[in-house]
Amino acid sequence: MKKITIIGGGNMGSILSVKFSQKYDVTLFLNAPYEKVEEYHKDMVVFNEDSNTRVQGKINKITDNLEDAVKDADWIYITYPSFLFASFSKQLIPLLKAGQHLVGIPGSGGFELYFRNALSKGVTITGLQRVHSVARIITKGVEVRESGVRTGIRCASIPLSFNKEASEFIADCYSLPVEPLENYLNVTLLNSNPILHTSRLYSVFKDYETKKEYDSLPLFYEEWSLQSSELLEKMDNELFSMISFLRDNKMPVNQITTLLEHYESTNPEQMTKKLNSINSLKGLTTPSVKKENGKYIPDLSSRYFTADFPYGLDILLSFSYLLKVPCPNMQMVSDWYHRITNTKRTFSLDSLGLNNIEDLRNTYFK
Repeated sequence: MKKITIIGGGNMGSILSVKFSQKYDVTLFLNAPYEKVEEYHKDMVVFNEDSNTRVQGKINKITDNLEDAVKDADWIYITYPSFLFASFSKQLIPLLKAGQHLVGIPGSGGFELYFRNALSKGVTITGLQRVHSVARIITKGVEVRESGVRTGIRCASIPLSFNKEASEFIADCYSLPVEPLENYLNVTLLNSNPILHTSRLYSVFKDYETKKEYDSLPLFYEEWSLQSSELLEKMDNELFSMISFLRDNKMPVNQITTLLEHYESTNPEQMTKKLNSINSLKGLTTPSVKKENGKYIPDLSSRYFTADFPYGLDILLSFSYLLKVPCPNMQMVSDWYHRITNTKRTFSLDSLGLNNIEDLRNTYFK
């Protein structure tokens, strides 16, 4: 029986631990001290809100010892947020050995770049293009709920030759069809949270530098605005300018659809109505903190900020710099984030060994 280690006991890590344990020997690694072994149960439950069904875990081991967690693992699924990749990769890679397989859930946020040194040890890297469902912990280590389960998912691997084997194994784990993508750039450049969340946050809080606090805030998706959709479409168009440039240079990225297509829309007005109506996203609030005076400020510690700007939008911008394709709306939104957080843009492709188009070709197309 294949042995699987799930890295992280958050929303998605909890769901995968339970689901995969129905077929495989599963170890759940917890990020101490934020996740405590004594709080997690081997028979943790996943409740599917759409089908009103429950699955009970059969998790073999729960530990906060990383070496113990990965030493015998065949497959290692990493569910950490992207802002942990840089530090965690330095902890994990020295413990890996040939024949092991890393999977990023999802595989964006620079996953393949931060963990790329594992390739020289004979380890493969695979990333999912999107997560398979919406996950929400009810009681940590006891119950997690999911909704909006996809009918299929997509993945890409480095090296490319591992794509088929990876997709077949991941399909068995999830009990869902998995389509192997033509290359990993279809994961890296996905027009998901890096422009979806960031365009919405900018639209809601763009006057934060002068306004400082808000009497009330809209729900994130259920009250998504036309202004947010219009900015999102502009940023999506910029991304597709990069994709067109790559195609012109014989580096095809053909398995990303425009967000208008993804949301079955032909214009920003229709996309707004679609985002307002998605059941699995209803009730989700805009990341914020309520002050003592009853007013609200943005929650700059939310992953929507800490991951989706510096390890999402800024990654897309790094590609635009390398390709010399201007993306003024992405730049505007990124600049705003770094101003309100008093931070500098730190992600760069050249610091991770990608300096030109040939480096991209050698990384993603072999």
